[in-house]
Amino acid sequence: SSGINAEWPLRPGLLSGGNDSTVRIMDLKSRSYEAVQILDDAKDSITSIDITDDEITVGSVDGRIRIYDIRMGKLHEDFVGESITNVCFSNDNQSVIVNSTDNTVRLIDKTSGQLLNDYTGHVHTKLQLQAVSWYDDSAILSVCEKSKVFIWDLIGGEVKQTLELPALSQTLSVHPSRYQLLTGDISGQINLWITKGERNPEKQEGEKSMSMWALPPR
Repeated sequence: SSGINAEWPLRPGLLSGGNDSTVRIMDLKSRSYEAVQILDDAKDSITSIDITDDEITVGSVDGRIRIYDIRMGKLHEDFVGESITNVCFSNDNQSVIVNSTDNTVRLIDKTSGQLLNDYTGHVHTKLQLQAVSWYDDSAILSVCEKSKVFIWDLIGGEVKQTLELPALSQTLSVHPSRYQLLTGDISGQINLWITKGERNPEKQEGEKSMSMWALPPR
């Protein structure tokens, strides 16, 4: 199958999900190419995987997120409705950020399945787009099919800022301890976004106005 992969360094292991609707867990210490475990609960292609020490969350085209508690041997499943293109745990590990093709990013409590908030205003109807949160969970970020990054306040849900990208981007990555952002676009360029006038953006309070530093392909 082809699709999404995720490393599990504390196991250590490799998780692979794809068009066969399964997530396969491989033991990197073993020389075998056979999966040590197969998660086959999804009804359609796997689009996204995220992991913590003992949990795996999986997004699928079937419109459901699935959270596997490996230590307890339990599965928690929530129905979103539209095809899911990205899932990831919040940094406090209390909720899951879900991006789906109905122009909506959702924040879902991972234990109860309760919808905590949703975030709209961007365009997301067909592409596989990523959504994440700042390192301190103060805001939700998502790329957009109109070559933008949307930044929403996590609690209020309002759009705090939009970033104009040089070209379409489907992926983004945030710094683990600063308000810094990397986007990679279809031209092959990587863009580093930092807070204007701040070399140490984590020291800035209030609104974070971002500027771009282009890192062209070599």
